[in-house]
Amino acid sequence: MKKIIISLLFIGILLYLSLLPTLVLEVRVDGTEALVFQQRAKAGDLFDVRWIHSVTLQPVIETYRLEAPGSIPIVKMTFDEFGPNLPAHPEFDQYWVIEDGKFNVLGYKRVFDRVPVTIGAVIADHTLIYNGRSTPLKDVYRPGGYVHIGLTKKTFSQFLIEEVEIWQKVRTMTASS
Repeated sequence: MKKIIISLLFIGILLYLSLLPTLVLEVRVDGTEALVFQQRAKAGDLFDVRWIHSVTLQPVIETYRLEAPGSIPIVKMTFDEFGPNLPAHPEFDQYWVIEDGKFNVLGYKRVFDRVPVTIGAVIADHTLIYNGRSTPLKDVYRPGGYVHIGLTKKTFSQFLIEEVEIWQKVRTMTASS
């Protein structure tokens, strides 16, 4: 009888843990919403999208804060050389801090529900950097493809199931290459 109670208690704890909500940083393909990458996350954390500018050939880093699902403000953009489609001067409430030869653009008032990224096909090498993990986006979806980086809440069991599905897709793609 004691073993049955311990077994039921253990199953109950596992069931409870699997239903706990967890925040997840995820990358989805625009249009199909296919999930191509996910990583557990915490509200308040920062993540970067790093890419190489096609004209200056210098790195650009965009920093975002994970506030809540549907609320991801841009915090800062860092670059070290001016180029097309990069800020040329502060706008609106923005201000610039120059440190170590880099321009840091701060004071953005822009909040994304999901951060859109067109994955560079040749030079850009867009890379998602979060919690010490660097993930080149061309490794999770095709170069030239359009994805969204978002924050969502799901159960821990849903996270695990989707993680296995992503792993299986990657494994299948690697085996067919």
